[in-house]
Amino acid sequence: MTDLQVRTREDVEQLFDARDVSHVQIGFTDHTGQLRGKYISRDKLLSGLDHGLPMTRNFAAVDFTDAIYPVEGLIVNGGGFGDSVARVVIESCREVPWEPPERNLFFLIEHTGEGVEYDPRVLCARIMEKAASMDFSVLLSCELEFRLFNETVESLYRKDFKNLELATPVSNYLGVMRQTVWSEFFAEFVDAMEHLGIPIEVAHWELAPGFAELVPAYAEGMRAADNAVIYKTFAKAFALRHNMLLSFMARYDAHSDGSSCHINLSLRDKDDNLVLYDPSEPHYLSETMRYFIGGMQYKMPEVLLMMAPNINSFKRYVPDIFAPVASSWGVDNRTTSLRVINSSPKVLRVENRIPGADVNPYLAIACTLGTGLWGIENRIEPTAETEGNLYEELDSVPDELRFPASFGEAIERFRHSAFAREWFGEEFVRFFSANKQEHEMEYRKAITDWELRRYLELA
Repeated sequence: MTDLQVRTREDVEQLFDARDVSHVQIGFTDHTGQLRGKYISRDKLLSGLDHGLPMTRNFAAVDFTDAIYPVEGLIVNGGGFGDSVARVVIESCREVPWEPPERNLFFLIEHTGEGVEYDPRVLCARIMEKAASMDFSVLLSCELEFRLFNETVESLYRKDFKNLELATPVSNYLGVMRQTVWSEFFAEFVDAMEHLGIPIEVAHWELAPGFAELVPAYAEGMRAADNAVIYKTFAKAFALRHNMLLSFMARYDAHSDGSSCHINLSLRDKDDNLVLYDPSEPHYLSETMRYFIGGMQYKMPEVLLMMAPNINSFKRYVPDIFAPVASSWGVDNRTTSLRVINSSPKVLRVENRIPGADVNPYLAIACTLGTGLWGIENRIEPTAETEGNLYEELDSVPDELRFPASFGEAIERFRHSAFAREWFGEEFVRFFSANKQEHEMEYRKAITDWELRRYLELA
């Protein structure tokens, strides 16, 4: 089941009656990308369709493990832990595969009124609307890589997060034997995601122990963005229900690759014609495609924080592990940030390889699309393509295309970005920067195992 075809209040009522629904689950994303929500009764949901649902906007100041940061206007200096009115996104209705029919429906909600500036879904929808105003429809898919462990939440804490057991002890990239051994797990996993309305095109082991990915099929606009957000939460839940732990941490281990969120994105016009393809141009890249790449290339270093939102995110940005290290592009070149795939007109697209799997997909998609649309509006030509191994040519990358060297530098560049304020909103830039500044200051105070091993005896 890929789409319940719920679009109106009447559709909701008919579905409720057919299933004798008692309760539904609702959820929204905080700035980290976690879904937060609750079970509510059938009657409360129906009332919410008319009047909205009260929901706190203060989760814009809450980080992982419910660390609450003192964001001005939310928590301090005018903050009173108040609610905003949230609207039910009717068309987001999904089925949770392991719940009984009378309570297996899930709806996304998004904030309205004062909460709008803090809601990642609203921000993403605004950029989608900008694309529509330019007569573009957006097709995309997020490839989210993950690590799979033979652990549970309880075992993580018993072991103090040390000596964790991966699901597979050695790497076997695309190994048919291993995929066959794990066929029941992946078959159930794929079925669960498709039950949630997320069609899966590919499932396979990746290039490291316990490293794998499921690739959702392309979808249009906010449906694809919602798919990525819902997938991240329910994939982790699926694994935990099988006594395993699935992690989207950007880089779990210093000795292997990080986990990426590759955003594959293409544009069509309002008549569904290809706008990125031109058979008369080099590599078949239309003028629109060149400007789209140019905008992403030149603006992404400014707004990297939206794609690398955590201290650990920056542990991916090192050479030779198939992660980007500067704002570059190339045709089918996995050492670049922006990989152009042009094997046929139908598949012509750009793959943004910058985000890690730890992103909030709404923000990473908004960033990818927004920078590209800015490039089209301003007719920004990209640099010459990178044809070889970028890791061997880093000295030739100009300063304006280099990534911020640290999380702290990324925060400052984002905070002072005129582009970010114009496209994503003054208030969003303010509170997101403030959150990340607190995140960094918290980390500065932490004493790591690396420091103890290096300094405790010999310093």
